[in-house]
Amino acid sequence: MKKIKILFIPSTTSGGVYFYRAYMPMKQLTLQYPEDFDITINSSLSFTESDCEYARGFDIVIVHNGLFSAEVQERFWKMLIYLKKKKVTLILDLDDYWDYGPQHPYYEVCRFNAFPEKMMINFKLFDYVTTTTDWFKSVISRYFDGKNVIVFPNALPPESQFTPMKTKSDKIRLGITGGSSHTEDIKQVLGFGRMLTEKQLDSIELVFCGYDKDNAEKVTLDENGKVLSKERMDEKENWWWKTEQSFKSCFRNYRRVCTKSIMDGEYGKIYNDIDVLLVPLTDTYFNACKSELKFIEAGFTNTAVIASAVKPYSLWGIDGTDCIMVRKPAPEYWAQAVKKILNKKGLLEYIRDNNRKRITKERSLERITGDRAQFLLSI
Repeated sequence: MKKIKILFIPSTTSGGVYFYRAYMPMKQLTLQYPEDFDITINSSLSFTESDCEYARGFDIVIVHNGLFSAEVQERFWKMLIYLKKKKVTLILDLDDYWDYGPQHPYYEVCRFNAFPEKMMINFKLFDYVTTTTDWFKSVISRYFDGKNVIVFPNALPPESQFTPMKTKSDKIRLGITGGSSHTEDIKQVLGFGRMLTEKQLDSIELVFCGYDKDNAEKVTLDENGKVLSKERMDEKENWWWKTEQSFKSCFRNYRRVCTKSIMDGEYGKIYNDIDVLLVPLTDTYFNACKSELKFIEAGFTNTAVIASAVKPYSLWGIDGTDCIMVRKPAPEYWAQAVKKILNKKGLLEYIRDNNRKRITKERSLERITGDRAQFLLSI
């Protein structure tokens, strides 16, 4: 049987987006179905005429996000129209809401580049949309035929960098991981350490991961969005530096873990030094459309979860069974949740083990790859 030729055009070739939505799914598809699929991931296309002819040689073209600036977007749309005429099947993969909202640090970039309006045009040109959760599917289905919106959740293989290899510690290690889009979210946990007793503070360590305060830059743009200059940000202007000072003033046991590359197999190892993952999230439309990725990473690394009781986490986690839910976005409520873990013997292990059992079963990449393969073969 002739192999189905698939071209995947990612929005980036680094970070979690690429790892979860392009690299791992396509790699696993090749491993499980080597006789059925011939897959190429190519991020170097600029959508010229020669690129159009190149893409024409594939049966299916999958694009992550599909949002670009200025003339690149126009060339991209022209390529899609050309491929549709040549009967190439077009799939748009979405894992984030396209209108960032005013609390997102890249809100101005989103509005300047008219991403919400461009996504509406994208929906007119693609044959199918794949996404991460049923709730996000319901949002996309307001603009795109719901019959052609397919959910392929984020998942992990059992053997990967996200493998439980906890280092020993006499402390319960509370971890916070994430990136620059979570500046607003993290504010709700600032100061919760001041609400713990001396004994409780002695028994825990705060591990602050992923927010790279050393690489913060001030970027100057012209009226067309072109970068004019970049300069290193003074640390006292750097929000992450100030956040770290806040944590240091609250916790006598504190550790900083700098950004690690997920593509180099290093990112997952930060969970080796985390026993309880703190997942603060503000109640915004953008956040609600995210996947329950922190639960997935925690489940595969044998880590307990304390999370904000907002979508998407409230649609997954069961308070007191596989996580602790924080009902209000304020430090005193985060302190109460941490105290539950410290005061109730066995609770940490109970919620950790329940989440791990569920995640490793329901978010196995092998199983979800089977669903993805059946869909691709059917179209």
